[in-house]
Amino acid sequence: MPELKDFAGSVAIVVSSCDAFFDAWRPFVFFFRKYWPDCPFRSHLIVNRLKVRSDVVVPINVGPDRDWAANMAVALEQIPHSHVLYLQEDYFLTGPVKTEQLAADIEYAFEKDAASFCLYGRSRLEDNFEPLNDRFGVVPRDSDGRTRLQVTLWKKSVLQSALRPGENAWDMEARASERTRDLLALSYRRQDNVPIPYLMSAISRRLWTREAIELCRKASVTIEPRIRSELPEVAWRRRFRRGIDRVRLSLALAKQNGTPVDVDSFTN
Repeated sequence: MPELKDFAGSVAIVVSSCDAFFDAWRPFVFFFRKYWPDCPFRSHLIVNRLKVRSDVVVPINVGPDRDWAANMAVALEQIPHSHVLYLQEDYFLTGPVKTEQLAADIEYAFEKDAASFCLYGRSRLEDNFEPLNDRFGVVPRDSDGRTRLQVTLWKKSVLQSALRPGENAWDMEARASERTRDLLALSYRRQDNVPIPYLMSAISRRLWTREAIELCRKASVTIEPRIRSELPEVAWRRRFRRGIDRVRLSLALAKQNGTPVDVDSFTN
């Protein structure tokens, strides 16, 4: 049976982020280390200009924030591995990683030369989805859900070729399926048996979800700095809170002023 450490020379973790979401870095690292303490993969965090202090993640500074695709392209150029395991800063792990299952999944992806392997259950199974076992299967060629940006193992060269400058993550999901039509895309069928359980997502519309706040409260993790409001149900309140949060973010970034963000520090 393969072990995850067998793939450490080929797989790196890339955590998509930018300085505007640096308030999520500490809780992300907390839950990552809590539920995957023996992760053998080098883990990279995409940042713009902020400095980061951590024993868990290695920052990749991509310079001024342009767009999601441009930031990702710069980051991938700095990762020498052939494959990347894609995460985002607001994907908070919620349970232990099933390392044996994940190792078997990675081995299968390597053997079949899969372009991507989404390790998150599909919202719906297409009629022509091809099950390979009770966990995962082949995403149909004509599916518009070939490039979902949940936790996914990507062949780095494929991800690079699918990127388009100017696109954000939502654009990528909406448009990039056409760019991978002729490549093998694998995906988990359901969410109840995935190897990496996580909250997707802790942040919605730039505001904290109630689930994320409750998760942090139960774990005694302080969200610091607290620059982001909780997501309300009413649209005008969301707009109002985002306006206030933009001011808070500007003040928080100015206050940081070259001081490294210690993302391994979890509570006050």
